Amino acid sequence: TAGKVENLRRAARRLHGLAVPAGATFSFWRQVGNPNFGRGYVLGREIREGCVVPTVAGGLCQLSNALYDAALRAGFTIVERHRHTQVIKGSLAEQDRDATVKWNYLDLRFRAPVAFHLEVELTADQLVVRFRGEKTTPDNPAAPAATPRPASALHDCYACGNVGCFKHPGQVPTRPAATRTTFVLDETWPEFAHYVQATANPADVVVVPQVISRQKNTLATLPQVVVLRRAAWRRQLGQRLAAKLGRNAFAQTLRGDAWVAAAAARHLPPDSTHLVVAQSLLPFLWQAGVLGGRTFDVLLTRLPAALLHARLDETHARYPSSPTLRDFRAPAAFVAAESRALTQARRLLTPHVELANLFNNKALLLDWVRPKVSPRAASGSRILFPASALARKGAYEMRQLAQELRLPLVVAGRATECTGFWQEVTTTPAGPDALAGIGLVVYPAYVEHQPRLLLRALAAGIPVVATVACGLGPQPGLTLVPVGDYAALRRAVVAAREYLTP
Repeated sequence: TAGKVENLRRAARRLHGLAVPAGATFSFWRQVGNPNFGRGYVLGREIREGCVVPTVAGGLCQLSNALYDAALRAGFTIVERHRHTQVIKGSLAEQDRDATVKWNYLDLRFRAPVAFHLEVELTADQLVVRFRGEKTTPDNPAAPAATPRPASALHDCYACGNVGCFKHPGQVPTRPAATRTTFVLDETWPEFAHYVQATANPADVVVVPQVISRQKNTLATLPQVVVLRRAAWRRQLGQRLAAKLGRNAFAQTLRGDAWVAAAAARHLPPDSTHLVVAQSLLPFLWQAGVLGGRTFDVLLTRLPAALLHARLDETHARYPSSPTLRDFRAPAAFVAAESRALTQARRLLTPHVELANLFNNKALLLDWVRPKVSPRAASGSRILFPASALARKGAYEMRQLAQELRLPLVVAGRATECTGFWQEVTTTPAGPDALAGIGLVVYPAYVEHQPRLLLRALAAGIPVVATVACGLGPQPGLTLVPVGDYAALRRAVVAAREYLTP
């Protein structure tokens, strides 16, 4: 049941990563604690006097079974273990390798002669227990002898309907007729908003940091929307303070995302068996253990941190004087958590073609939302660089191109690598309408997540030369070049200049 999985999820978070010293006795209840008060356990099911009955924290015996079986296989000394009085067909109890637990009454305890770390992981369909430490048994040990036990005939309180039975713990709540999905959103991409609107059912839940105008129409059709206003304001204030004090903006962004993810984790319904998660919150939700026992999809908005680091490192090797290419570095734990979560995800949803191609075995490519722009009556004469003068946006390539071809540029962004970066290149800041008078857009980016200005230019009929890192697929008016291939970029721009109005 979903309740049992939620209980396993909570207990697994208490045990995962536990370090047990050599000779120390591991106690299930000492580590898990009293499940009856204030720990978030919900109604699961347990075997009681021959019946499977609903009870708070029910289902934890699946974890104690796995721990006992692993301890036997590892050659640990069993200090305390209790059999189930009834045997469920297909369970470890049939092999006499089970261990029942009951708070303040029945415990599971064992110890090892060496120190070990405990790992407990819930995948979408498995509970995995690992002990990591020095070897305590010889290679390929013989399994401890087990006495087969016949399965018992069990009655189920959910099915028998005898609410007057003395074993029944009260009125049994109605089980949900169907599972439901929780959408944990963050970035307000219109492509994701359309996906949620098209796929969400009335029973589904949407969790968002805050409702802004672009989301209201999408969320209005969904009856269950949780808004994380306090976490959103905390993140926003933290980012403003970091900017004011000159702190690393990327590091502060990660801290803010962690706050929002922690708040979102507290609002996930236990019976929600499938999640759709924003990539910005994914590593933190994985570390919190709330993705265990569920299937989940990811709304992919950027390169995974490991690949992002590699691309920025390659760019830095090409331009070692850049002061900005070392800014975007996530902690190793963040990188590892994101990699594990992306590997376990069922599907990765994105309109970004480069990202979809990286995960073509399970990516679902969404359509970019085209802005409603009237086509230009006449082509312009100017060339637009649609970003700030930063290395990751291809500013060094753009400067070299402008110098060699003697091109004046319109520059859309304000940030820059350094004072005087453009040197002798003539530049003009873009106005309120960045595409006014533009006849060609050139964007040799190494990293670009949302190519909104490129989409506007293409919708207006303005030719675009861009790298595949911009996330657009082949289409009329667009010339794609490989990332970092200056020769291909130069050829494409020379060929496209013929469309400029003299």
